[in-house]
Amino acid sequence: ATTPDRWRGVVSGAFLLAQPLLRLGAAPTSAIQLIFVLSFMLGGSAVYVWLADRFGDLGAGLAGLGYMLLPLVLATVYGRGSVSDALILALTPLALAGLTSYRDRRSLSGAAVAALSILWMWRIQAGLAGGVTVMLLLYALIVERRWLVALIVAASGAAGIASLIPLWTVAAPPATSFTSQFIHLNTLLDVGNEVGGRTSTALGLHPYQIGFAALAGGVLSAWGMATQRNQLSPHLRRLLWFCLGAAVVAVLLSLRVSEPLWQLSRADRLLTYPWQGLLVVAPLLVAPLAALPLIFAELETPVYWAVMMALVVLASLAHLTPAYTQVRPPLRPVAILGDNQVIVLGAQLTEQAAPRTATLEVTWQPRQPLDVDYNIFFQALAAEDGAPEQVVAQLDAQPLGDARPATSWQPGEVLTNTYVLDLSAAPPETPLTYYFGYYDWRDGSRLPVDGGRDDKLVLHGK
Repeated sequence: ATTPDRWRGVVSGAFLLAQPLLRLGAAPTSAIQLIFVLSFMLGGSAVYVWLADRFGDLGAGLAGLGYMLLPLVLATVYGRGSVSDALILALTPLALAGLTSYRDRRSLSGAAVAALSILWMWRIQAGLAGGVTVMLLLYALIVERRWLVALIVAASGAAGIASLIPLWTVAAPPATSFTSQFIHLNTLLDVGNEVGGRTSTALGLHPYQIGFAALAGGVLSAWGMATQRNQLSPHLRRLLWFCLGAAVVAVLLSLRVSEPLWQLSRADRLLTYPWQGLLVVAPLLVAPLAALPLIFAELETPVYWAVMMALVVLASLAHLTPAYTQVRPPLRPVAILGDNQVIVLGAQLTEQAAPRTATLEVTWQPRQPLDVDYNIFFQALAAEDGAPEQVVAQLDAQPLGDARPATSWQPGEVLTNTYVLDLSAAPPETPLTYYFGYYDWRDGSRLPVDGGRDDKLVLHGK
């Protein structure tokens, strides 16, 4: 149910960690859950390793915790459930840690970690990997100022692009309108809606929020550097100003004011949403937190440091209470409706003899916002004495009733409903065939099933 695309699509590297577990007999859902767990652990630990030698244990620990609890990181897992984006968020700080290790100690293992991380990102999602590679190259040139560090990034990025040559002709239209996904500046801090809620944006959540902790850390570190010039070395100043500048650029590219730039550069072909640029610079958003104990000496005391850690947790508390859905998806969808718009996860048909009825329980998941309030049709057909099948009972209704029309469904939301068909008019002792599908009530056109192979699901009674 994933649309292949060389830039926006998910490549096989996103599921590399799941393969050993699947071969050991683990359920696919358990394997994916472990990938998310590892992405949290790897991302936070890598931020700590990246910053520990520069800012010390206390500051690096604060930044590592801030990264794991960064609202856009939490929303990537709990709200969007995006394996590819979660792995990019884990590998980006790992690449930064490897480059820093090579710069400081000429560590070949650090260079190898950085190179492998960049190559792996290109085999996960090329569009985001391209943005990360550009960011890392600028980091090497502006912050580290070592041409060998820049060469590692450039060579790894070139190898990543070369690995996509077999996929070069694979392209698909975007899943949603790129220009409709620009954000407003005030929503970057709006934590009024829990991740997975049913309001706010077309995605049903705010997966681009920077959060209070990261913003406060950036403002305080910028103010400290401007007023306390003797606290930090020139190298640390370059690092912090680079992080703050990259964050500002990523925010601007997420706003509608940047739309002409996206269209002129045609970079909108690389990403699904303009705010995904914030994922590219996500580790840089929390780096200023690591500088606070150095800039403000009192924050190095255990009491103040513990308070700062608690504030980071409290700032993301709303994003730590997602709405879980207890549904185990099948190995394969029952059907895919429309242009990869709705996945049918389950369709269980039961027939009752007295009174004679048919009950169909359907579980489905929207993958894209729908622009039409589709109705469902549920029909029973019978054929007597060799005659063609005729409809003997049918039901036409909104899938969830008037309260939840199809245009209000959120991508990723799992929905379930039960439909009951009165079969009192059906011929007795005659096996029935059942049709189920979605149709546009305005003209009667049906959503295609499985890429147009049919326009309905066909189920058979006993």
